[in-house]
Amino acid sequence: MTESTIVAAPETAKTNARASFRDLLAAEWIKFWSLRSITWTLVVSGVAILAFNCNAAYGDYANLEGFSAAARADFTKYAMYDAFTTSSCLALMLALGALGANVVVSEYSTGLIRSTFTAVSARGAVMAAKLVVVTAVSSLYGLVVVGGSFFATQAILDQKDVGLSITDPGVAERVLASVLMAPLAPLVAMAIGVLLRHSIATISAYVVAYMLAPISLSEQTYATAVIGHLTPYRAWMRIADIEFGSRPYPWPISGAWTVYAVWAIVAVILTVAVAKRRDH
Repeated sequence: MTESTIVAAPETAKTNARASFRDLLAAEWIKFWSLRSITWTLVVSGVAILAFNCNAAYGDYANLEGFSAAARADFTKYAMYDAFTTSSCLALMLALGALGANVVVSEYSTGLIRSTFTAVSARGAVMAAKLVVVTAVSSLYGLVVVGGSFFATQAILDQKDVGLSITDPGVAERVLASVLMAPLAPLVAMAIGVLLRHSIATISAYVVAYMLAPISLSEQTYATAVIGHLTPYRAWMRIADIEFGSRPYPWPISGAWTVYAVWAIVAVILTVAVAKRRDH
């Protein structure tokens, strides 16, 4: 063995040891689906959400004669509610929030994260790969579940000529708001998971901050209404336009979309930044 071979070997090993971002994505994809609860969470919650929405649509279909003439003439709000009900939105937020938390916390609780960061020193890149995988899967889930719910519920309502088309004014935007709730929920849960690193604490904090707080905040006083408007759940309700009755402190749809964007950006930055800076 020559001296040049001896010198070159460490350089080659060092080069080969460097993982590209594509390698990180592949690794995180494998780890994601290795969690047995993931598939069951997606399938069970998807079926439940579809059932909730179809049940609401069938209820309005069966009781349409009991609606006032004005409500029957302008059934858009009711049809959109049936397409993706508040119960369905909360179920989606809970299921995908638990999924996002599990992706992060499971590695911290088992100690696997130490092995991961030992193998790949670029902690921010590892977390970015996790975020990409979770966002991709949850976005597809949202598209399938929300899209399926929309077309199934409107097919039921269309039997009495009150169903909506995706091309009707404002409908696509409302459906999109529901689809985007799917990736947003796990992103927020991942950020909380990186901060707390404990499953029960993460899920509890997520449920309180992301679900219970916006439900409990009153719309009747200015301060609580404004705080509520800063939450994704209230933003979804505003864009989906399913808030029956007038509100004392109305706000624009553009503001609701801004809430979506800010929560997503902050969650991504927080997840990557905390993973890079904190010791393990």
